[in-house]
Amino acid sequence: MKSYEIRAIGKTTEAWQSEAIKSWITRLSPYIKIRIKELPEGHGGSTKPDIAKTRAHEAEGLLKKLPEQTCVVALDETGRNLSSEVLAHELEQQTDHGITIVFLIGGSWGLDESVRHRADLVLSFGKQTLPHNLVKIILLEQLFRTEAILRGKTYHK
Repeated sequence: MKSYEIRAIGKTTEAWQSEAIKSWITRLSPYIKIRIKELPEGHGGSTKPDIAKTRAHEAEGLLKKLPEQTCVVALDETGRNLSSEVLAHELEQQTDHGITIVFLIGGSWGLDESVRHRADLVLSFGKQTLPHNLVKIILLEQLFRTEAILRGKTYHK
């Protein structure tokens, strides 16, 4: 079974977000083993944080103890904007070799350059800035869509 991990800065705070995440994980469970790890924001609650230090601190958490045989996908507005079909095939190439895919979602201030540098793929869901909790939900939906594409299901149309 495919194994994915999502590492995201910040806690899911709204009940509707938690419900959406649970719903997509349930739908994905026959196809993918998926784990979500929520990491603390790097600003320590400061209303005027040092942005560079915040990003660097968050990067440490995102990159800490990556499993061997890992494909790192960083979600960032500067990344490649792939169709669902292309994304499905890119992910399939990795998982066919038994590689775990780890998706990294930054916090309010975005990703540190070290995260983009470490990533095997920097992926964008568009040029808009999206709340990181919403990105988790969009990512889960896209993972379900990629499975539908790879299995020839009609969901993706």
